[in-house]
Amino acid sequence: MKGMLEISSVRDIKSIHSAGLRAIPKIQRSSYLELYMFKREKDRLEKEIFALDKRRNTASRMLNGLYQRIETLEKEIQEEGKIKTYRNIPTKPLKTMAINY
Repeated sequence: MKGMLEISSVRDIKSIHSAGLRAIPKIQRSSYLELYMFKREKDRLEKEIFALDKRRNTASRMLNGLYQRIETLEKEIQEEGKIKTYRNIPTKPLKTMAINY
């Protein structure tokens, strides 16, 4: 079963811009206009890559924080199980035996 992130989105579908198709015949179109359109698309894609990098950095920073928090909590849980004594020297549990009177 696919997760929501694995399903291709509308952005993945090839558009008329990404396919490079134009309605105007090649003889009638202006090279300047096409150059302008390509530069705008390039700027848009560069902005998108910048935003994705920013989101990736934020997510990795949050993930590292979670790893540290998980590690701290695991240490706390392990320390709760140990018996603490003076100077934090771990002790063995006392041995007991039955005494008959």
